[in-house]
Amino acid sequence: MENDFNIQIDKSGKKTIIIFIAFFVCIFLFTIIYLIINSNSEREQKLLNVERYTKVVEVYPNKDQHNLGYVRFSNGINEFLEYPYKVNDSISKKRGDSIEYIFRNDSIIINNYLEEARKNGLLK
Repeated sequence: MENDFNIQIDKSGKKTIIIFIAFFVCIFLFTIIYLIINSNSEREQKLLNVERYTKVVEVYPNKDQHNLGYVRFSNGINEFLEYPYKVNDSISKKRGDSIEYIFRNDSIIINNYLEEARKNGLLK
């Protein structure tokens, strides 16, 4: 006994299937394009929304994260070390501004979040 699963589709059924597939391909492509365009603006907004008025208490290797550098701030927050902070640096960054001011000894270091993100390939 031979099982024959040969399905025959008439012309109107083929058109319906082609339209259905084309519709979902278009939705998929528009979604990909939307995500590519908006991913940079979302990253940029996250960087601009950071507000920080604190002091560096400790810079340490985090053993739970394969000894990557972490920084502990005086407000109790621990974060991945993205900028080479040093202990006793005072940090000031206003929400909505891309510039972070680092007060170290008698000098002021300016760290531009958006420029650093572009240098590291996080923004275009």
